[in-house]
Amino acid sequence: MKDQLTTLKKIFTQYRWILLLVLLLVSTTSLVIEFYQATAGDEYFVAHEDEVIYYGSAKVFAETGSLQAESCIEEDVSRFGKLNWYGPGYNVVYGSLIKLFGLTNSRFIQFHLLIALASLAIVLLLPGKWESNLLAANVFLFTQQFASYIFSYFPETLHFFLAVVLTSVLIHLYQRRESEKPIQNLVIIYILLVVLFSLCRITTIFWLAALVPLSKGRKDFIVYASVFIVGVVISLLYLKLFIAPPYARSMHKLDLLYSLDLFHFILQTAFALLKNGYNLLWVNSVPAYLLFGLGALAIFQCWRTKDRLVMAAVLVGFFLTMALLAYYSIDPFYFVKQTAVLLPLLMIVLTRQSHGAIQYSIFVVFIFFWVGNNKERTWNIEEHKRAYANRASNQGFESALNELRNKIEDKPGVVILWCYSEYDYGHAAQALLPYSTPSGKPIMYTTNIAFDPNTPLDVKFKLHNKLKVDYLLSRHSIPWPNLEELFVTDYFHFYRIIH
Repeated sequence: MKDQLTTLKKIFTQYRWILLLVLLLVSTTSLVIEFYQATAGDEYFVAHEDEVIYYGSAKVFAETGSLQAESCIEEDVSRFGKLNWYGPGYNVVYGSLIKLFGLTNSRFIQFHLLIALASLAIVLLLPGKWESNLLAANVFLFTQQFASYIFSYFPETLHFFLAVVLTSVLIHLYQRRESEKPIQNLVIIYILLVVLFSLCRITTIFWLAALVPLSKGRKDFIVYASVFIVGVVISLLYLKLFIAPPYARSMHKLDLLYSLDLFHFILQTAFALLKNGYNLLWVNSVPAYLLFGLGALAIFQCWRTKDRLVMAAVLVGFFLTMALLAYYSIDPFYFVKQTAVLLPLLMIVLTRQSHGAIQYSIFVVFIFFWVGNNKERTWNIEEHKRAYANRASNQGFESALNELRNKIEDKPGVVILWCYSEYDYGHAAQALLPYSTPSGKPIMYTTNIAFDPNTPLDVKFKLHNKLKVDYLLSRHSIPWPNLEELFVTDYFHFYRIIH
């Protein structure tokens, strides 16, 4: 028995990279097959109300070339550009995709699969040990953050891909630094990429912190630390001027910083950090706990080895997590989405900078939770296929909504007030709306949050006077003197607002 175990160990030691390669090919092939089965007949559609924002933003840009918000809450848009609270990056990325290849129900999913495969390719082509690259690529396929979000309209696969790109540049920076080669040009490229990627998600700016451990001396340290601080300050100004006020209450404490009420800003930030930090221990989310485990392992490795690449990963993870705890939500759904960018960074760095026992321990742990992640992906696919069936059975509703573009004045800056929770279709009803006039000018929708069907009309359709609202779309008739009825269907009443 002992001899047999010894023989198996020798075989595994000698051929483990081949076994890893075979596993990667099998897993990737399985994912591609699942993709084709899920999107067969293009029977796929937006399921989550937050997905609608990305879908609608892409349509606005593709149809009009505009970066403005496709929708807003209580007429809140950015001070400049009328942007939404997710920034302009998604409009351009997904809108350009539609411009180039047209809009189909599964276009987003096709794009996500493509960049997911590109992420695997980048990891495999990283300089260094082929075995470490294979380990990281395999573990990606075992995670919810990678394998499940491909099948949604959320941009987490895009963020995952961007994180792989930034991690790749960091590794090249680290290797050039270790071999005493000039790194200035690569540092500039890295900074530009971080700034560019921040147009999609503002927290990407924290990746600038990774430069600090890669400094070669006091001068570099001061420069890189200053770049990080300036980057955060600029991102805060950008957030104030070019991003719509967030609906999440937890972010409103940033207004205290803008008004220079530093005492209350620090007090509320510290309270949120302590409260959310404690509650985070009980989030009951396997993907979150796995990420915490990687973070703890990275901190341990940083303490043990003083490795600068590991230190860079720890700093990025620390600042991003602290920002989320202080100003966002620890709800598992949102927290896992927002921290998905840390998984490729930690995974790639740890599989490169750790010895074999730790590498394969990570590998085994993630395999253990593979079944659960498969269930999550299956549920995700089924949810979006049900959304398609819902859309197919509501063609009359969609056709009526699309008639709106022929009933409004064909001019720039059209704003329509409605309350999407009125409709039996569900929260994703907003995805069925027309987003441009016949001549290609953008249409924006504003809503008030009112889920109670007994909410008074003056609350559902309150004007906040932040935008000039031109029209009102209501499920039921509204007998107000300042409304001129333009269009009536079995599904809604459409009014012009007389100012």
